[in-house]
Amino acid sequence: MRTATYRDSSYRTRADSGSRAVSWALALGIAALLLYALLRMGGVVRGDFGDHRPLSTFDVSAQGQRAETAATKRTERARQSGRQRTAPAARERPVERAAEAPPPPLSELKLPGVMILSRSDYAASDVGKIKGTAPAPGSGAEGQQSASAGAGDDTPSVGAGPGGEPLYAAEWYRRPTRAETSPYMPRGRAGWGMIACRTAPRFHVEDCRELGESPGSGIARGLRQAGWQFLVRPPRRGGQPLIGAWVRIRFDITVERAPGETSPDSSGGE
Repeated sequence: MRTATYRDSSYRTRADSGSRAVSWALALGIAALLLYALLRMGGVVRGDFGDHRPLSTFDVSAQGQRAETAATKRTERARQSGRQRTAPAARERPVERAAEAPPPPLSELKLPGVMILSRSDYAASDVGKIKGTAPAPGSGAEGQQSASAGAGDDTPSVGAGPGGEPLYAAEWYRRPTRAETSPYMPRGRAGWGMIACRTAPRFHVEDCRELGESPGSGIARGLRQAGWQFLVRPPRRGGQPLIGAWVRIRFDITVERAPGETSPDSSGGE
């Protein structure tokens, strides 16, 4: 039976030394190629620096400053003399301005169906500046008649209203229609109703109160609810309307039965 032997695998052979020499040669070749590439691309600056001229110095003392100021004064004098020489020539040549062309005439605007008026036409159409031909109020016999008529235009009182204030009979400015009053009036009932309201601006009334009605008819309640639609002329005193005075409004309702239907009819009283 053969005995087993142990061989160290770390021993060096001739083939190993040859391969190492080849690797060193390849590494040196790659390094040489990199250096050559850097030289070609300018990564390494070759040659001497500078233009080989000697270093020049200058004096910054007070004497150097005086020489510099003298040179600047000379240049300023030369510039001023040049300006003085060119100034008369510039004055002799006046600047010629182009003649301004007159503005083009405005064309008359013409629109179909539109009347063009001038300022004088507008002034003549002012109604406020037109003097009237009627005589002044209070002058002559006509003025005396109108004054006496105005004194007699006072609305007479028909009794006492709420709080003891004077109560006047209502004068309709516009009578309410059936469509305005029918939603508030009881249906199928005849009778009368009376309310008192205060006059308000623009012929309206407000603060309406019930004064009386046919027993159990409910007409006064309907009139009070519909009073916001009533238009009544305010009573007058001395020719002036009394806003806030009490007026009396009365309605008489009759039921007219037509063949086959029943329709209530309401008629305003005072």
